Amino acid sequence: MQERKAVYYGQVELIPGIISDGYVLDDDTAVMSERGTAELLGVDQKHLNRVRTNWPPKVLKPFIDEAFSVRTNSVEVVAKNSPHKGREITIYDSSIIENLIRFYILAFANNKLRENQKHIGERCAILSASLIKTALDAAIKEACGLSTNIQQTAQKNYIDAVKIIKDFGFTCTAPNDIATKKDITQFLDIPESTLNGFLRKHKNEIQPIKLDSATIRSFGGKAARMNGYLLDDVTKIALGMDSVIGIKLKKQVFGQIGSFAKPNTSVEVQWREVLSKVFQGFDLYFNYQIGPYKVDFFVAQLMLVLECNGYCHRFYDEKEEKVREKLVTQKYSLVRFHHKINLETLFNGILQAKPGKMVKLYDLERLGQEMPFDINHTALLN
Repeated sequence: MQERKAVYYGQVELIPGIISDGYVLDDDTAVMSERGTAELLGVDQKHLNRVRTNWPPKVLKPFIDEAFSVRTNSVEVVAKNSPHKGREITIYDSSIIENLIRFYILAFANNKLRENQKHIGERCAILSASLIKTALDAAIKEACGLSTNIQQTAQKNYIDAVKIIKDFGFTCTAPNDIATKKDITQFLDIPESTLNGFLRKHKNEIQPIKLDSATIRSFGGKAARMNGYLLDDVTKIALGMDSVIGIKLKKQVFGQIGSFAKPNTSVEVQWREVLSKVFQGFDLYFNYQIGPYKVDFFVAQLMLVLECNGYCHRFYDEKEEKVREKLVTQKYSLVRFHHKINLETLFNGILQAKPGKMVKLYDLERLGQEMPFDINHTALLN
């Protein structure tokens, strides 16, 4: 096989402030360097290297086309304007990058990424929407005989989550757009203990800024020590939480991808354990695919779908949920229940269920308040 050479070099800025090394090879293939690809996807280059050398990663495997593999090449850089002229670099062509973006979006939408990987899915979801809009803009303008700057169009179309949280009313107390914990808790309407728990869990991704006494005094603070947070980190916090504002923000940024990505909470795990015992021998499936949707529990022999919903469910797209329910109940019985319900109430609901009917065992208006149900499911099985 003929060894390819990188004959043209340029800096690609599809995301404002994120500059990636792009090349065109001597066979007219457009590529990015491994470092450039990592910067575009928002990952560490070492992570991307591990993905390439240990393909396929477990978290992506369910969403990968069987025939696809990450085949990268090393090429010699001969482009005169490249700072890497004369070096061998690892490259990713546009097809590989597109597939990686798609696989990470699917894994993100199905809540399969680990905590330290979710930011990759978020970046890929935003980037994909931006590139689709950019291609449409460019194609329409070209058809009309107008020229367009692709990179400027992409930057314009890229959703700036920081701008969105500002549009939602977020403000910083400290100078230079530095947020305090109080700013964040008031914006998200959550207790500080909830924020502290999130920050402990994500301490590797979110690094606080230690504010000096002069800065603290400048906005009227009286504490001797205080941490601040960059706006980029505030968006990570807001997108990572299922608060009222967090859910609205996710829908604004990711559209319906954010609506159907549900956290695998400890109570859902408890229900898995309980229902596995109850429906043993009845072919119980978790996260079962029905048409374009996934349902929480499917009991095959009973043709029964069970959906376990919590507080955040009240903020789902009502119209989309109606479409989802209509599709499911065409063939199956559907029971929707709050995760704090007791087993006896759930069984009563199941006895009422039949195809074409949806049984709802909670009141949307009461979600978020204290529920009168018994959460100790396992006690009912002993």
